Amino acid sequence: MKKFATMVALVFLLPLLTACPKQQTQHELRIYNWSDYMPEEVIQDFEKRENAKIVLDTYDDPEAMISKLQAGGDSEYDVVILSDYLVGQLAQRGTILELDKSKIPNFKNLDPSFADPAYDPGSKHSVVYQWGTTGLAYREDLVKGPVDSWAVLFDPAKSAGSFLLLTEMREQVGAALRYLGASVNTTDPATLERAKQLLIDAKRRSQGFAGGTDAVQQVLSGNVAVAVAYSGDAFRAMEENPKVKYVIPREGGTIWSDVLTILSKSKNSELAYKFINYLLEPEVAAKVSNGIGYGTPVPAALPMIEARDNPIIYPSAEVRKKLEFLGDLGPAADLYNKVWAEVRAQ
Repeated sequence: MKKFATMVALVFLLPLLTACPKQQTQHELRIYNWSDYMPEEVIQDFEKRENAKIVLDTYDDPEAMISKLQAGGDSEYDVVILSDYLVGQLAQRGTILELDKSKIPNFKNLDPSFADPAYDPGSKHSVVYQWGTTGLAYREDLVKGPVDSWAVLFDPAKSAGSFLLLTEMREQVGAALRYLGASVNTTDPATLERAKQLLIDAKRRSQGFAGGTDAVQQVLSGNVAVAVAYSGDAFRAMEENPKVKYVIPREGGTIWSDVLTILSKSKNSELAYKFINYLLEPEVAAKVSNGIGYGTPVPAALPMIEARDNPIIYPSAEVRKKLEFLGDLGPAADLYNKVWAEVRAQ
């Protein structure tokens, strides 16, 4: 009898069980983000506010992230946080939505300079999350000479010690281009060939490649003396050990913004819009920046940010003149892909 009752119950419950995944989807937000790039407090507060569950996956290599989306991952997530220069590429492919700004009322809180970026005019497909710079992190007690130029990677005579290169293609190729005095967005084949040779030689002398977070951790632990690094990662490492330093080389570097996008195949775009709107609240934006050490695009958050006067996070106007944004290369991206493939194959 008990067995029969259980079977009957299952028959009646089956339609409900089948419906459960759909009901759960309405309260679940799946996010694909850089590693260590969102404070747990911010995630938990949103979950409580919306009675929702955030599922977070992370990556360290933008090329690997793009490959995953192309291989079907675009249906696994709702929100992807990615590098600014990738927006045009994903928009053209239809991977990300054209945003409905009426569902993001806090968009008005963005600094005007971030509201209409060159890589995504009018923020049609993306909203800035954080911004920062790329330079060199180093341990001042381990280096054998000055660290003020990309030459510590590309000129053996000016090496300051063991070093790591960055896994992100555009940033690492860009470093070689700046050392050569060229734009990080050049499409000149001869200049890119020179950059490739510099990178191949640097790779042979290096300790290999690492993602941004891991690279700085290797400097922090003393496994290497120097690494190509993102400003916020270096800033957090400096808080752990004051012997860690960060510099933008005299040749210049990159300034970038990471952006929030909603995937076209999102199963919960309404919750995704709420999440983006939530991150643009000044108090939340301040928590993000205080937690991960990068610049906020929300001016009203600045009075609540502890590092608002720190030049590593907010470089001076003079330093910013030496910085470039990575642009969408369009068809010329193939030139960079070829260079990078040959560098990694050596």
